[in-house]
Amino acid sequence: MAIFNHIPSILYMVENTYIIAKNIILRIMDMKILLKEVAAMDGAYISAFNILQEMSRNDIEVYHYCDAATFGVPPHRHDFYELYCLLSDGYTYHVEGSQYDLHPGNLILVPPGETHWPELQGPPRDIERIVLWLNPQFVSSLSIFLPKTLGTMGTNLQDQHLIVPEEKTYHIILNLLYSLLYEKNRADADSQYLCHLILSQLLIHISRVLNQRTKPQEDPGTRYGEIMKVHEYINAHYREPMSVSSLAQRFFLDKNTMTRQFKRIIGMTPGDYIRRKRLENARELIRQGYSIQQAGYSSGFTDYSAFFRAFRQYYDMSPGELVGRSKAARRKPARQESED
Repeated sequence: MAIFNHIPSILYMVENTYIIAKNIILRIMDMKILLKEVAAMDGAYISAFNILQEMSRNDIEVYHYCDAATFGVPPHRHDFYELYCLLSDGYTYHVEGSQYDLHPGNLILVPPGETHWPELQGPPRDIERIVLWLNPQFVSSLSIFLPKTLGTMGTNLQDQHLIVPEEKTYHIILNLLYSLLYEKNRADADSQYLCHLILSQLLIHISRVLNQRTKPQEDPGTRYGEIMKVHEYINAHYREPMSVSSLAQRFFLDKNTMTRQFKRIIGMTPGDYIRRKRLENARELIRQGYSIQQAGYSSGFTDYSAFFRAFRQYYDMSPGELVGRSKAARRKPARQESED
């Protein structure tokens, strides 16, 4: 008879076990549906490559690329933030004087005005990636809600640009990027507000990753601090008359030692770096409508012939060819607006 006293407890346990099993099955079904949606999203919203590399909106632009356009991209810079999330393959990515091994699972965040470019080996092939562009004025407007987050990001980005999150955090960031792509393509009355909310979450997660990383140990043999002062001086004064000898004298360094250590840390000699900064600035001025001579002289070149030869060698086109391409690029949107 004693066993009958336990029947209510047994029935209660069986009922609870059934409920738990049912919930587990429902969770599995939900997960399968979610995985199907993510798989569908993974191949969706593929964008045509933005050749102009200029923002048309004043807040956020996001692109999902899967093409070979990454090959042959020259060093360039933007006046906005660029978050680069690689989804396939792996290669070296340069930002100013630093280079990073980029592969799926980590990201690169490039601040406005910093020169960057990918370095790929082998034959051209499709590279899948998500690229997020952020208008600096819009990012600054978020400081009202995210003052600590944005302040931390700015400080940490001065050290290095590579973001290496834990696997769980990476998937959260990736899902937020896919959510931005979804809202971009949905484009209804609420999409803009949702994009801003999603971006706020994204920036918080990135800031957390940046806060958790430790700075690399400085190699005492590289004279890192002294060379970085030279690097910063070039960035601020490359438009002015400057030579490797004058830099060595200014910073009380031996010319040969400075050149050797600069190349070791930055990846090129001081002379090559000065030339590259001037060429990049001249290229931007030409794209903005400056004459070729104005662009060259305003960027620090004192000899037009030397500027012309260096430009052709660096960009594999003459300054005049860039003028023609820039004019054609500006006419194309005008024609589209008139047709609309």
